[in-house]
Amino acid sequence: MQTATILRRIETLPALSRVGKRINGLHRLMRPRYLYERAYVRVSRNRGAMTPGIDGATFDGMTLEKLDRLARSVAEGRYRPRPVRRVYIPKGNGKLRPLGIPTADDRIVQEVVRTILSAIYEPVFSKHSHGFRAGRSCHTALEEIRHTWTGVKWLIEVDVRGFFDNIDHEILLMLLSRRIDDPLFVGLIEAMLKAGCMEDWKVERTYSGTPQGGVVSPLLANIYLHELDLFMEEMRADFDQGARRRSNPAYLSHSNRIAELRKKIDALRADGAENAEARALQARIKAIKKERLTVSSVDPMDPGFRRLRYCRYADDFLVGVIGSKADAVQIMADIQHFLADRLRLAVSPEKTGVRDASKGSPFLGFHVCA
Repeated sequence: MQTATILRRIETLPALSRVGKRINGLHRLMRPRYLYERAYVRVSRNRGAMTPGIDGATFDGMTLEKLDRLARSVAEGRYRPRPVRRVYIPKGNGKLRPLGIPTADDRIVQEVVRTILSAIYEPVFSKHSHGFRAGRSCHTALEEIRHTWTGVKWLIEVDVRGFFDNIDHEILLMLLSRRIDDPLFVGLIEAMLKAGCMEDWKVERTYSGTPQGGVVSPLLANIYLHELDLFMEEMRADFDQGARRRSNPAYLSHSNRIAELRKKIDALRADGAENAEARALQARIKAIKKERLTVSSVDPMDPGFRRLRYCRYADDFLVGVIGSKADAVQIMADIQHFLADRLRLAVSPEKTGVRDASKGSPFLGFHVCA
């Protein structure tokens, strides 16, 4: 298959994905060297690109001949991912975060796989997903909350325990197979997941998780949590109720009083009354308007109006509720059950709960509050 033909084929993947068609022939798309050249250019510019994997090789030793051999080994089914080299970097809380450093060859192959997967999944990902996506960031996630979460009464904070280390391989491969009808391509991803890791010169097998530090890991994580995005969208459709809040009786009372005083002023002027009495009534209207500003025009506790808001950045997500606290507690329980039953993920009880939106909740390093 010629390079131009393969590139045109990759360009058709988004349209096929949008209509829900299972896509085949993906492993064949990985044959031309051009994709590996492009992958090399991308990953060799990444921060930490010169950090070697277990073989000690770095990108400065890459040649076109090596890329040719790498492409042929993948096309012929001889390619086998090598274990990642485990290192630890400090986190903001003083703890250490494990990273898996793949070999240079493996990073290039992962980038080719990532390019193909991105063409399939980016068109169908949720607009509320902001992590590890082109044109999206922590800033876009916070801007979404700032502009569309008006009136939220409760915030649901859910902390997934060790997400990247606990991604279930069986579930992830099943999710991939829903959209990909290519056992060789899915099998290649499975080999990457199960390549293992080396620490202190000992190789450990990997039965779950996708190593942070791998080129394709962030996209695989988004594919895994896309199921949560879909679940939250279904929950939102069932939960949302009412076109708008009912009017606040206190606000209506002030407005009705103002209307009555204006009628009196009109009557006085029609009868040619003294302006002093009209001015007194106008002063009274001004005072009532000032008092009216202290109350909402709509009933903030209207039981007939409910809204659910959701925003996710990688494995960090926040849920906003316009409704009762009982509604928020039930939503939190439903989310926990979904994570446990469908994705086999546990939450940290000490970091999970329903918060009063006026007091706020931490999210992406910021304090989000009403």
